[in-house]
Amino acid sequence: MKTFKKFLLGLAIVLLAMLVIAFFLPRQVHVERKGTINAPAKVVFNQVNNLHTWEKWAVWNQMDPDMQVEFEHTGIGKGAAYTWESENPNLGSGKLTITESVPYDSIATKMNFMEEGISTGYFLFEEKNGQTEITWAFDTDLGNNPVARWMGLFFESMIGPDFEQGIENLKIVAEIIVQEGRPIVEIVQLPEFNYISVRDEVELEAVSTQMGQVYSQLMNLIERHDLVMTDMPFAIYHKIDGNRIDLECGIPVDYGIDPQGAVLSGKMPSRTYAVADHIGSYENLDQTHSFIQRWIPENGLSLAGSPMEKYLTDPQQQPDESKWVTVIYYPVQ
Repeated sequence: MKTFKKFLLGLAIVLLAMLVIAFFLPRQVHVERKGTINAPAKVVFNQVNNLHTWEKWAVWNQMDPDMQVEFEHTGIGKGAAYTWESENPNLGSGKLTITESVPYDSIATKMNFMEEGISTGYFLFEEKNGQTEITWAFDTDLGNNPVARWMGLFFESMIGPDFEQGIENLKIVAEIIVQEGRPIVEIVQLPEFNYISVRDEVELEAVSTQMGQVYSQLMNLIERHDLVMTDMPFAIYHKIDGNRIDLECGIPVDYGIDPQGAVLSGKMPSRTYAVADHIGSYENLDQTHSFIQRWIPENGLSLAGSPMEKYLTDPQQQPDESKWVTVIYYPVQ
């Protein structure tokens, strides 16, 4: 009996000592890993900024193929989130939210582990010579819970390897995108703008000729009315019916004017678009269009209007087709 009492006393002393020591252990925990990826920051950033892509590289998202995931606010960019539920005890349930998103510089996140509390994290992206150095960090406040303080000593060894593997997975995903020349689709909100345009139905083979004539006509009108061209020319493909296209060619300007014959004048409303750059000849534009059309439903969005192209390169000034840049916009909701 005396031996048992001594055991209990010794155990009590040990527990008391552990309790006292716990309050001297770090309350704040920081885990950080870095890596270098052979891809531009735009490519790497968008694999993190789009929560739909996390299943391709984030270790936690790959641990349970039956994990239930639901996305909020499109799952892309600031304010986007996803909730998860898993029977895997290492995953449980929770919610991750993108609290800040600065293209192509940084992303901040908040993770709510329900019973386990809330932690924050961030990603930093620094591009140098076509490569991106990425930093992935995790921070949490363990509060005054002595058990949590002791557990905090193991966070580095528990979380660090997952971050390392996640960055390695992200490296593979991003570098394959670059190797295959896949477009990067982003969600943008265009502000409203004034424009002048001409809309007409044309045969497919006459599109290039029609565009050249219309843009020349619009530029002459801009000069006559002392308008200022505020952005590059655009074209909206309202409808394609076999070989005929309902085509509107326009130029953004500083203010509206009264209609001039076939020339329309209006204000394009602010809208949300799925956007990607097409690099190269106009003959291959359909490939980027098809990529965006597939991307929209894959990322939980739906089409909300006709596609628009914006031409950033003047072929008369840049004869090398491989350097032509066309931005393709699809309105979404």
